[in-house]
Amino acid sequence: MLLTIDAGNTRTKWAIFNRNGEITHQDACLNEAVTMADLSPQSLGYERVMISNVAGKEHAAVLTKKIAPYNLPVRWISASQQACDVFNSYHEPETLGTDRWAAVIAAWHMEHAPCVIVNAGTAVTIDAVAPQIASRQQGEFLGGLILPGLDLMQKSLGLATAQLPKNGGLQNKNEPDLAGIFARNTIQAIHAGALNAISGAIVRMIDTLERRYEQKPHLILSGGNALIVQNNLAGAVTNQVIIVDNLVLQGLYLLDHSTLLNSN
Repeated sequence: MLLTIDAGNTRTKWAIFNRNGEITHQDACLNEAVTMADLSPQSLGYERVMISNVAGKEHAAVLTKKIAPYNLPVRWISASQQACDVFNSYHEPETLGTDRWAAVIAAWHMEHAPCVIVNAGTAVTIDAVAPQIASRQQGEFLGGLILPGLDLMQKSLGLATAQLPKNGGLQNKNEPDLAGIFARNTIQAIHAGALNAISGAIVRMIDTLERRYEQKPHLILSGGNALIVQNNLAGAVTNQVIIVDNLVLQGLYLLDHSTLLNSN
């Protein structure tokens, strides 16, 4: 049994995988609440740990302190040039965020076809994976984009301008989710601008990948704002769109499974 941990900028997610790759337990909390989370092997029944951490050294220290008393094998992943039949085209492969690397690996093993992978969280990452020219059975991470997330983009306008709302123009959740181009008040204009900037970048990535491979790529969304982004893309893309909130955790399982196979 494997405990996988995805420590993001805002939230930490975790899941237990059995030997068949099935999730038997999963949960999440804000990063500051992880010290209170129950991650004990006595209650969750795991034997080893795989961690992706993009939340910085301080959060890594918190997780280390949390898990150390259990005295079990722990692996902190880093991106590599190749893993799980996926080649990493980053100029310096090890500088790729571990969450992006795990998500790309999971997406490739889900589809074995061109994919655009979007994590719509505190930051938005938009990545592409497609079959290698030399071997259709292997994938290639082509690269991607990083944007401020929906909330961060709205807040930045409030902080950097004199007359725009200082709450960043965050749209009231009780209002209709209007993302049209012709917003008729300032808060809606900020919200629509941020959302359409993200959606436009996704559409651009989809179009570029489609032209290169002459087929519509799959679009896989994850992150806290995945549903908002999906709704805004309705009608703008005809691609197969799915939300997979545990995509990074699935990638961590595949990395662990590959390590076990190579060690036998």
